Amino acid sequence: MNNHKPTFYYVNAHAGSGKTYSAHQYISLHGGFFTIATQTNDLSDQQAEDLAELGIQARVIRLEKGVSKSCTERYVRHCKDLRESTAIINQKVAHQDIEAARNQHLIVDEFPSPVEKFTLNEGISATRSFIGNLIKAVPCEFPGFLEVIDTDDTAEIAESGKSQENSLKEHVVQICERIHSEHYRLFVADRNYINFNSGLPDDESVSDDQDESKKRLVLYAWVQPSILKNYRSVTFMGANFPDQKLFHYWKDKVNWVEHPEIKGERYDDFSHKAPLIDFRHMNEGDDLVSWSHLSNNIGYQNFVDSVADVVAREFPGEDHIVTTSAKDDASWKLSGGEKISPNPVGLNAFQDRHVAVHLAPLRPSNMDFAIWQAVAGVSPSELMIAQACEMQYQFFTRTASRDGKHHSECDKRLTFITIDLAVADYLREVFCVEKPSELLVIPALTEYVKPPRKTRSDKKSAEEKKASKTARQRERRAEERAAEAAAQLNV
Repeated sequence: MNNHKPTFYYVNAHAGSGKTYSAHQYISLHGGFFTIATQTNDLSDQQAEDLAELGIQARVIRLEKGVSKSCTERYVRHCKDLRESTAIINQKVAHQDIEAARNQHLIVDEFPSPVEKFTLNEGISATRSFIGNLIKAVPCEFPGFLEVIDTDDTAEIAESGKSQENSLKEHVVQICERIHSEHYRLFVADRNYINFNSGLPDDESVSDDQDESKKRLVLYAWVQPSILKNYRSVTFMGANFPDQKLFHYWKDKVNWVEHPEIKGERYDDFSHKAPLIDFRHMNEGDDLVSWSHLSNNIGYQNFVDSVADVVAREFPGEDHIVTTSAKDDASWKLSGGEKISPNPVGLNAFQDRHVAVHLAPLRPSNMDFAIWQAVAGVSPSELMIAQACEMQYQFFTRTASRDGKHHSECDKRLTFITIDLAVADYLREVFCVEKPSELLVIPALTEYVKPPRKTRSDKKSAEEKKASKTARQRERRAEERAAEAAAQLNV
């Protein structure tokens, strides 16, 4: 792997401050070969329209779901033809080792995450065995984790998995591509790897969670900055740069230089809006409300409906935006609410909204905390900021906080509603809001009563467990004998 430290530019400017416009002005002034990488096709189309207004010809190369290769091929042709039109492509296409892009100045709009998380859930023992034989891992420099290594099998799948007929799932092929690439390092928790390969224990004393953990393998693919080595220059634009996952992981791998010309032109902070912003929170405990609690104990739809009832009462008739967890397809029953993605980077259509309700619990998993600490030296509090707080910042800045076109209501108050007080307090600092967050009482949360713990009298005795285990073993042996008999009859 190349140990040369590349130099990348960064633009650290708040949402709505005009950094994208500044980038377009920079392209207009300097000319040449530019590529803009966005997160969605809609954002690419919008930037093409904005560039056209400046007299800059732009070509959008749209990313169709599951067809990244054709997009890459079209982009390669664009680069080889030395077309002076600005190419606008998806970040997934841009973040590849593309030799033809050596004449291109790459501008990445918004900071992508440097890590992809792959979760393989294999309830069938045969498929678990296949994955166990395919994924090989060895000790590495990070305690508690193993590094996944390239083998003849992963190399073959990576090189031929998309060009030849096979029945492998797309994400298995993608994992093999990451393993085979010189620009990625893949890690797995050592206990997760060992447990996955050990199979399920035949013991009723093991909890359901432990059973499920032996069916699940979680891989983390960390991209290296070398993947962008062919571009003539690379610039990343976004907000809160020092708190971003990309900076945390690449801070010692890249020479970061502030871009000398591209900036946020309209404002440096939100102090001009801060007196109009109110924060509301639903949970005041030190522990963040988890997805497990909302889904298993309260019922996520019940929680969402309870919040909707309170919002309807406190903000009657107010148009608003809302986001729910990506893990659940919960519905929002208020007609004045527009439900948007939990990852709403770049959306500009809601600058007339003054109420925003964020209902997605975003606490990282314990394994996420552990690997970020081990591989990137990121503390749990730093990861919370980079993940949960950053996504909520992006959500709340979709509103009239951006100082958009709706100046007639510029003195109207904004209300940002989130689940946890800790997140609200952090975001208050980001938005320069001095007024403390106020509690929004949600009956579904406050009226929940934790069920009493089971006593020993509720649990099975050792004799009962042993008898149950023996019965299962007999049943399994009987099934095996029946299968063997059936096989002999078919010979």
